[in-house]
Amino acid sequence: MQDERNPQNVIFQALDTVPSQLWYTLGVLSIVASLVLQLLGKKNAADFVGKWPPSFFAVGIYHKLVRPGDEDAVGQIQQTADQVRSATS
Repeated sequence: MQDERNPQNVIFQALDTVPSQLWYTLGVLSIVASLVLQLLGKKNAADFVGKWPPSFFAVGIYHKLVRPGDEDAVGQIQQTADQVRSATS
């Protein structure tokens, strides 16, 4: 049983509301933003923004591995199994 008062569970629940594809998109966008800032000569800002992608990608991978949802293969299999069970009942 998960304790609702546990701060870790609150964080997991908040992250679960965000689609995992968004984390990958944010990672790619931050890489592009870092490149643009570098080309504009804003090296410090480019370095700062360039440190964001690993965090975004890590959260996206966390979603795929630890919290499978409807958008991945495991979630689709579970959803199909649920539909079959409800159709046969």
